[in-house]
Amino acid sequence: MSEALPLLLVGGALGAGKTTLLGQWVGHPAHAYSAVLVNEPGDAPIDAHLLGALGGGARTLGGGCACCSARGGLAPALEALVDGRRGAPRFERVIVELSGLAHPAPLLEDFAGDAVLRERFPLHGLATLVDAREGVDALDVPEARARVAAADVLVLAKQELAAPMDVERLLAALERLNPHAEVIRGDADGRDVWAAAASSPGRELRRLEAALAVVEADEGDAIHAHTLRIDAPLELSGFCMRLAAFLQAHGDAVLRVKGLVPVRGRHGPAVIQAVGPELQPVRTLKDWPAGAARGALVIIGRALDEETLRAALFEHRS
Repeated sequence: MSEALPLLLVGGALGAGKTTLLGQWVGHPAHAYSAVLVNEPGDAPIDAHLLGALGGGARTLGGGCACCSARGGLAPALEALVDGRRGAPRFERVIVELSGLAHPAPLLEDFAGDAVLRERFPLHGLATLVDAREGVDALDVPEARARVAAADVLVLAKQELAAPMDVERLLAALERLNPHAEVIRGDADGRDVWAAAASSPGRELRRLEAALAVVEADEGDAIHAHTLRIDAPLELSGFCMRLAAFLQAHGDAVLRVKGLVPVRGRHGPAVIQAVGPELQPVRTLKDWPAGAARGALVIIGRALDEETLRAALFEHRS
C-alpha cells in the first residue's frame, strides 16, 4: 500500500460542471482504476453519492473531507482513502474534486510543505473548469481568478450554451490571467486533462501568484452551506414550485442548491440542482445510491438561515 498514487485536483466555481465531468470520466473504462475524493460544503455528500451511482470501477469518498476548508486536512483524507483499499477494488490514481468555494492556495501550500504527501501522492496538476455561459463574469470573484491563475489546464465547460463572441472574450481573459495553461474546449476527455496538467510549464510561478491572491472573506457577507435533512417523501411538483419561487425571490443570496429528495410513490430519489436562481431539470433515480440512507438538500448562500429555508420549502401540516 506504499506505492505512489498520482493525484489530479479538479476545481471550478459552484455549478461549473465538475461533478458532471467526473461522472463522464468514472463511467469510462480508462478510469476504472481511479478513486475520486469529493469535497463538498455541508455534511451531506450529494456529489459523492451521484458519482457512486454511476458505477464503474471508480471509488468515491465524500462528506468529512476538510481539505478545502481547513489547513492540513488533505493528507489525512487521502490516507483514509488509501486505508479503505484493503479488501476493495484497487485503484492507481486519485482525483480530488474541490469545493466550488475553495481557494487553491492552501492546498497547494500543503503539498509544497509536506514531503511525505508529495511522495505518496505526486501532484500531476490542477484542472480548473470555467463556465462559458457566465462569460467574463465567471472571473468576478478573487477565488475564481486564483483558480484560473493557478491552473495547469483550463476546461471550458458549457460552451455550446454561450454566444461565440462571449466565449472569445472569456478566452482572451483566461489568456491574460494564465498564458501557460492549455485550454480544452467542449467535452474534456480525462486522459487529455491528465496529460495536459502533467506537462504544463510555469507551474511554480502560478503557485506563487495564487498564494498572493488569497483574500479574507468579510464575515458580514460570509458564505455558508446549510444541510436540510428530509426523512418523509415529498410531493415532487409542489416542492419544485416552492423551490423555484424561493430561488426567484432570493436568487442574489443563493449560490448553489443540490440534493437527493425522497418522492412520494417512487422508490428512488429526485436529484435536485440549482445554480443561482435557475432550477435545473429534475431527474429521478431508479434506486438510492449506496450510502445515501436519507434525503438531504444542501443550500449554499449568503445571509440564509435554516428556519427561513424550511418555512419556504416544506409543507407544514397541522
